[in-house]
Amino acid sequence: MTTTTATRKRRPTAPRGGADPVVDPLAELKHYTPEEVYEMGLLPIKPRTLRDKASARQIPHSNGGGRISFTLRHIREIAAMYEVRPIGETKPAA
Repeated sequence: MTTTTATRKRRPTAPRGGADPVVDPLAELKHYTPEEVYEMGLLPIKPRTLRDKASARQIPHSNGGGRISFTLRHIREIAAMYEVRPIGETKPAA
């Protein structure tokens, strides 16, 4: 008699960038590079695009020390900018 084993479910892994920003209480103060934002999966936008849009002042960012970086607040604002609402929730043109 042969037995079959159930397939194993994959456990979620921690982000590659280090501490989980949702759990870490100091995460709100940390500045993330465009590469970290992309690698950690915080935004599905390539680092080059983040840099270009930040340089053009199209998205919120920090420019401390002459380097473009993002706080979790910036990342939340950027995500909200790309949010699309259903047609039923939009107001008709006056």
